[in-house]
Amino acid sequence: MPQNLSIVVPAYNVEAYLLECLTSLADRDDVGEVVVVDDGSTDGTLALARAFAASQPRVTVLSEEHRGLSATRNTGVAAAQGEFLAFCDADDRVPPGAYDHLLRALGASGSDFASGDVRRFDSARVWAHPRYRDVFAATRLGTHLTRDPALILDRMSWNKVFRRSFWDRSGLAFQLAEYEDGPVMIEAHLRAASVDVVSEVVYHWRVRESGPHSITQRLHEPANAAARMTMAVETALVLQRLAPELLPELALDIVHGDMRVVANAVQRGTGDAIGVAVARACDFLDLLPPGLLDELSEEDALMVARFRRSDLAAIRSDAPGHDPTGRTPPR
Repeated sequence: MPQNLSIVVPAYNVEAYLLECLTSLADRDDVGEVVVVDDGSTDGTLALARAFAASQPRVTVLSEEHRGLSATRNTGVAAAQGEFLAFCDADDRVPPGAYDHLLRALGASGSDFASGDVRRFDSARVWAHPRYRDVFAATRLGTHLTRDPALILDRMSWNKVFRRSFWDRSGLAFQLAEYEDGPVMIEAHLRAASVDVVSEVVYHWRVRESGPHSITQRLHEPANAAARMTMAVETALVLQRLAPELLPELALDIVHGDMRVVANAVQRGTGDAIGVAVARACDFLDLLPPGLLDELSEEDALMVARFRRSDLAAIRSDAPGHDPTGRTPPR
């Protein structure tokens, strides 16, 4: 396999995880270069990355002031030299053979990018996320979101390999401060002439179990909920512009997933950010054509009605459950 793949690794205060990530990327026949971009870390992340790169000629380390994940990824893309482009978050890892599966698919099909299955993991185990079960159940080469609506769920950047020429030609770049993948990946799906879906697992997505950035610490924070709904709005705007017929697919997913997280944040939180989160949820609902939510379950329809009224008391009284880690399926 030719070594013409660049992996961009944004890193911010991930000293505890970075070595496992970089070790999973180093000395692979399917990787040409790894570009680590430190986003102004205040722990030992930068020193660790430089020490690792000292013995790994394929690893390059860049450092810049803290600007957030989107800017850091864009810096890495600008520095990357490969014909193909991929992303890996610095607290995650890539299983053996992952990029080989994706690159072989692209070689066979000529598609603009390839995407593969994902597993979640923690310190004890690795498990399949039910969200991706149907999306990656079978390999499909040369498909497209408009013909394969299940791909509306494929909104993450790190389980993919892109042709760099496609990335540049499409003018793709990350913009949002958090949950930045959604709008960019849906735009990539829609601007691609064709995409490949491989059933093999190509990425391990960590569930942080402790610390200030753990999922249990941040999941129900009001600011986090507001960021999720900003992502939903921006993703809906991409669909509204490029493929409005797919808005129903996005709406069902956002309501059953992200809006449930927001409802739980409302139930547990207070302050101005709660109002922002609810307002952004209403902005999302306002982008949907009338009647689009008729297929909702009774529980989700009731939740949506409460959001439309900005009825915080009612939302708090009965927020539906949701576990985004995939440990337990949503009700």
